[in-house]
Amino acid sequence: MLAAPPLPGTPAFMRAFAAAGRRLREAPPPRGDEVTALMALGIAAPALWSGPRLLRAALLATAVEEADGAADGKAPARLTAAFRTSDSEERAAILQSLMLLPDPARFAALAADACRSSVQPVFEAIAGDNRFPAAHLSEPVFNQMVLKAVFTGMPLARVAGLAERTTPALRRMAADFRSERRVAGRIVPADLDLLLDAVSADHSATYPANGISTP
Repeated sequence: MLAAPPLPGTPAFMRAFAAAGRRLREAPPPRGDEVTALMALGIAAPALWSGPRLLRAALLATAVEEADGAADGKAPARLTAAFRTSDSEERAAILQSLMLLPDPARFAALAADACRSSVQPVFEAIAGDNRFPAAHLSEPVFNQMVLKAVFTGMPLARVAGLAERTTPALRRMAADFRSERRVAGRIVPADLDLLLDAVSADHSATYPANGISTP
């Protein structure tokens, strides 16, 4: 009988999660049917994933399923503990894997906290090439994430589902931001015009991962 996977946040899990990136760097990235399957499961840009990230996602999903099987109702808390004790690359892997987890909506608080991260690769892991925010974040959190993406220079074309989640409230916030920049004599990011002109920000996998597709 195969041993049960370690629960998220436990020392055994953290060791295995770290090892997936540090010892398996030669693992191949997802290809062909794997890319198609990941897209069907809600991963926006699986072609940008590395092999170690794919292995970490599989380990994470299996561990969360095991935590659910324990029936202690602590899977979100366990994953949050794992996130807080991880390095930036591991945090990015967790955030990019959220759509693969059972009942992903329950991890919205973790995603919202990641939107406030001052570490750009961690922020981009949740905001860019990730369908979780559009699917599960509340309107205020999603809107703040979009404006932060503009402010930090992440292309809005990387925000999956932006066209569907663009609301009058988000456009008002963008208009206020643009006005503040103009009054201050600062450059207005072109993406603000994209938002305010209601141009469809169609998600594309052509943008580089800017460091977050590493394991």
